[in-house]
This record gives sequence, structure tokens and C-alpha cells, in this order.
Amino acid sequence: MPAATADGAVVLGQPVTLNLGMPTAGDCAAQAAALNAQALVLVANGQTIPGARASFVCSAKGELLGTASTSIAGNGDDATQRRSAWQTAFSGFFNLAAPKSLPVAFGPVTGGITTAPKMVAIQGASNRDLGLAAVWFALVAALFLLAFFRHFGRTDAITPIAGVPMPPRYLPPYSLARFQLLWWSGIVTASYVAILTVTGSMDTITTGTMALMGIVGGTSVLAAFQDRRPSDDQTRRQQHAALYIAAAATNPPGQAAMAASLAQVYPPSEGLLPDLLSDAAGYNIHRLQLLAWTGVLGITFLYEVTRTLGMPELSANLLALTGISNGTYFGFKMQEQQVATPTGMTQPAG
Repeated sequence: MPAATADGAVVLGQPVTLNLGMPTAGDCAAQAAALNAQALVLVANGQTIPGARASFVCSAKGELLGTASTSIAGNGDDATQRRSAWQTAFSGFFNLAAPKSLPVAFGPVTGGITTAPKMVAIQGASNRDLGLAAVWFALVAALFLLAFFRHFGRTDAITPIAGVPMPPRYLPPYSLARFQLLWWSGIVTASYVAILTVTGSMDTITTGTMALMGIVGGTSVLAAFQDRRPSDDQTRRQQHAALYIAAAATNPPGQAAMAASLAQVYPPSEGLLPDLLSDAAGYNIHRLQLLAWTGVLGITFLYEVTRTLGMPELSANLLALTGISNGTYFGFKMQEQQVATPTGMTQPAG
């Protein structure tokens, strides 16, 4: 009988032992020695699982027992191959908490089976490991969420202009580039911690994931550079500041004009979605397409993490589409107007 948990299922990471029954010919010891000499490995659902050799012994009753490791832990190519083989055997690891009955046998590393298959209930991970992974994932995700809403998700502090006081408890608008960077940083970091908890593997970052973070990080750097370079928005802020000072100097002060100018000198946050999707001219489709694609790809990424217990290897087409989406956003961002032109004034040329 297989080594089992309390619910009767073998959890990946535990050894699996198959009772192959009484030998049909010859004594048990000779059969065990012959099988040990063949260096057999585990075969689950027709999929050869590379790894440690199976060992064969005889029970007190003279029955032949075969034992092999089901470990998916570790770093390096061999561990990656084992996880990939188990994913194929399971048709993915989705719904990890539920055991799945698979035909299990022993066979050569080159493929095929040597012993008769036995049905074994196998579970991708223990309930304890899954619970712990979920806790770590939630904690890391909450940390990035808090960082976004508390400070790091907003545009850089706007430089005060002399004679125009900054409003009390002023909050600058949220930044779409920073949202994307923190969104992906949170997803990748939380996924990494969760996978590490279940598999024990530290080497789970794929090339596609690194390329994705490079695209996102590059967009954030370019967006920050664009926000800091001299622009017509700075000229318009100075114009609004002059209008504010002029309205404040009248008797009585023009409160409505002061408030309108102040909102342009220090553009306030209008809320998460309006900040992410609009500029001074209103909602922008290039911001919507970047936000939508970021959300869809992020959810798909998380689905693959839960299904396969690994970071997905993003295809060249997905990375190219992400690069196009980010490039389109940045190209239009260079044309955006974050501060409205004061009434009766024209935007400077250039």
C-alpha cells in the first residue's frame, strides 16, 4: 500500500510505495534484485518522473514492494524537470487540495513501464503547505497594496510655487506607471514566496518573468523621466499661480478663482480610476488599454501559478504585446496635458 496521509492520499514530497504482489516466477529476493539492477523510476499516468531510482524489497509475507520519491522540491534543472513531469501527469496542479487517482507504475528512464500500474490517490500539496502559502501570499500582496495606497502609488511630490500655498493634506494623483510596477512586483514576489513555501525551490523565476519585469521597470523609469523634464505643464502651472496671486490680491479676494487656480497649480487626486485613466483633457484610451492588459495578464499569470506551482514562461508574443502596450502608453504620455490651459491663454508652441 502507498505511504498515505490521514485522508489516504500521498502528498507530493512523500515516498510512494506500491505492493506489486507475490512474484509469479522465482523467489522474491531474486525479483527485487533484478528490478533494482534496472534503475527504474516512477511512472505516473503514463508520464515518466525523472529523479531518484526506485528501490525494491520483499515484505515479511514475501510480497514485492517498490518505493520511489515524489519530491518536487529543489533547485536546478533536475527539480524543474520533476515538477514539469508531475504537472503533465496531473494535467496541471489546479485544485491542489483535492487528491487525484492516477495509475502509477515503475519503468525505465527512457520511457515505458515495467511493472503493472496501481491506482494511487495523489495530492499536489498538503493542506498545511497550501494554507501557509496562502498566508504568505496574502501578507506580501497586502504589503504591496498598502505601499501603493499609502505612498508609493502616487506621482512625485509637486514642487511648491512661492505665493501659492499647498492645500492642507494635499494628495497628488495616482500614477499608472507606478501602479503597473507595483502590481507586477506584488504578483511576482507573492507568487515566488508561495511557490517556495510549497516546493522548497528558490529557482522558480523564469526568463519570461524577468523580461516582463524589465519592460514594466523600463516604462516606469521613462515615465518618471518624462514627469521630471521641463514641459508646458510647468509653464501652465506658473500661469495659474499668477492668476491665483492676482485673485488673492483683490478686495475681497476672489475665492472661486483662487480655488480654480489652486487646483491646477497642485492637481489633486480625483480617485483611483480617474487618476489612472485620465489627464487634464479627460479619459484616455491609451491608459485604458494599458490598465486592461495589465489586469488581464496579471490574473492569467496568477492562474498559471496556482495551476502549475511555478512561474509561467511567457511567450515571445505575449512579451511583445506587453511591450507594444507599454510603448503606446508612453508615446501618448509624452503628448499628455496634466494642467489645463488658463482661460484666455494659449498653450506655448513646441
